[in-house]
Amino acid sequence: MYDFKRYSFPEERKKNSFIYGFFSLLFIIVIVIFTLIADKPKDNTKIASSNLSSVENKLIVDGIKMENDTPPVELEGEVIFDENFDDDIDLSNKIVVDPQKSKKKEKSYNIDELKKKDKRWHHTKYQIQKNDNIWKIAQKFDTNYKLIILANNINNPDILKPGKMIIVPNRKGVFHKVKKGESLIAIARLYKVPLHNIMVNNSLKNSNCVINGQTIFIPDTHVDLNDINIKHTTYIAKREKSKENSQIKLNISLLWPVNGKITSSFGTRKNPLGKGRQFHCGLDISCDVGTPVRAALNGAVIYSGWKDGYGNVVVLKHDNGYISVYGHNSNNLVKEGDSVQKGQVIAKSGMTGSVTGAHVHFEFRKYITPLNPLRYLKEK
Repeated sequence: MYDFKRYSFPEERKKNSFIYGFFSLLFIIVIVIFTLIADKPKDNTKIASSNLSSVENKLIVDGIKMENDTPPVELEGEVIFDENFDDDIDLSNKIVVDPQKSKKKEKSYNIDELKKKDKRWHHTKYQIQKNDNIWKIAQKFDTNYKLIILANNINNPDILKPGKMIIVPNRKGVFHKVKKGESLIAIARLYKVPLHNIMVNNSLKNSNCVINGQTIFIPDTHVDLNDINIKHTTYIAKREKSKENSQIKLNISLLWPVNGKITSSFGTRKNPLGKGRQFHCGLDISCDVGTPVRAALNGAVIYSGWKDGYGNVVVLKHDNGYISVYGHNSNNLVKEGDSVQKGQVIAKSGMTGSVTGAHVHFEFRKYITPLNPLRYLKEK
């Protein structure tokens, strides 16, 4: 005789099955929610800057080239860089030579926080042009390159390829005092700026909410400021002061990396490998293979390895964005992240990369803009 109770589906089993199904469904919902949160795009208005230095170093190493087809726009060290830019992030360019020294905690970037201090802050869309780099773009907008890196979450040089679109945080624009009977639409047409941009920057709810005597900020104006009586607020005096300072020789004394004869100077030359005339971005200093190569200044190693043209190369970063480059080495004796002292042996000279004879290729730059090393090398 069959035991029918044994093969029936008791109420208890139905209850357990329901509970199991409920928790399974709940688990699936939790997984879906977690996935959506994880895949949510990062808010570009607030990005932690913990990797800012490493990103900057990548852009520098990728951007330097031994020869350029055209001379740099800024020659002989006449480069305008505002060392006193005031914003809400840590812009320190000091190199920590003492590894025991604690690092400062880097701040994060948030356009809303910047606007609380100065309502002119806004984002401008910009398309990368040929021969652009992060520092040239910053100069165009009178802003700081680190803000551009943080605002766009830049983590590799490919983001800055020609044709790519980025946003540039800046305060470029003018103040305008509203006249009697003047509408916001008329003001937008006058300055050739989209109405929406003016409203967003000044937190205006509609186009009819401006009154006589009110002062508003017009971002990214293209109006010729010489043709209209308005107050320009893009720190012209500050820029002119920077231009004056740029004409003065910087108080930097570089140590010669090796003793030897200069076989190719800084400037336009006929490429020794038969590639026509190009701009040589450094000095070629003749020496025997295996000669100790010394650091020209205190600094930190941001690259030690192989780079096309340079062969085995060491790139050092110094205070305030200055860079020195030592190419064609037979051996590199330091690694990325090392701190080095002026005069310390960092490599042995050689003939690696694009060379016709043994020498050290030496460069000195402000970020990636080539400077003439002879202006800063001390007498032998």
